[in-house]
Amino acid sequence: MFTTDSGDVRNSVKTKSVLIAVAVYLVLGIVTLGAILLLLLIFGLLAHSICKKEIEAVRRNSTAFNKAFPFRYYGESFGDFQHVFYHQENLENEIVAAIDRELKARTPASALETVTITDIDKDLTAPENREFKKSDCGRTRRGTSITLLLKLSLYGGMQSIRWWVLAGGYVDKNKQFNFVAYAPFTLWRWIFPYLRKEYDVLSRIRTINAASYNDMDVMTQIRCLHEAVFSAMVGELEKNGIDTSDIKAQRMGVMNINISGGRVNMGNVVQGAGNQVAATMAGGKR
Repeated sequence: MFTTDSGDVRNSVKTKSVLIAVAVYLVLGIVTLGAILLLLLIFGLLAHSICKKEIEAVRRNSTAFNKAFPFRYYGESFGDFQHVFYHQENLENEIVAAIDRELKARTPASALETVTITDIDKDLTAPENREFKKSDCGRTRRGTSITLLLKLSLYGGMQSIRWWVLAGGYVDKNKQFNFVAYAPFTLWRWIFPYLRKEYDVLSRIRTINAASYNDMDVMTQIRCLHEAVFSAMVGELEKNGIDTSDIKAQRMGVMNINISGGRVNMGNVVQGAGNQVAATMAGGKR
């Protein structure tokens, strides 16, 4: 997960942002007799330290989280779907193999691999590990990485398959500068939720490039991945005599994805996905 790779996009602190920050602190420095500059130093260093910690966690391919945001290092969900069915035999291996074959045949996505994501919630008696299947699905020319995650589960004789297509932006140096520069005014709003693991700082400084061509690229990859997983799953279920008429009906709702300016709207089958992605630029509580 190369969060600093912005592809073809120039990633730098904007001169305008620097000038505005300097003007703001120059005026406030005069009014407060320099007291605001001390706050900038203290709170700015704290905000910078937190940003650095979050970025380093991504660079280390961290898969640990505390209660919330289990997939935040991969990005925001651009759609997820879950299907539950009954079959006497466990079809997990067959379904995973079918999806892997479909991805290799139809897309440049990497082979599915097992990744363990760990909840390190201190309220638990011990950390909880859960295994997912992950495929790295490439990066757009404007620095948006796409990841596919699968989770297969058993509940008695019932079986469940759920998948997410996640899009992760690059760390925007201009956003990071503003986040640090204005920490004396904003830190009080997010520091305590952040310490309670209820606030995602990383999403505040990452950017999914809001350009029409990037929207096209992201939308194309998302739809292709959903289609590949759907096709493989339906084919495997039908091969085992399982009715798939309901999945086919829902399929069109999931594929009804529209992206504009780095944001996504999709069919109501994908519960809450629009709200999650709309928060990409804003970050914070979810």
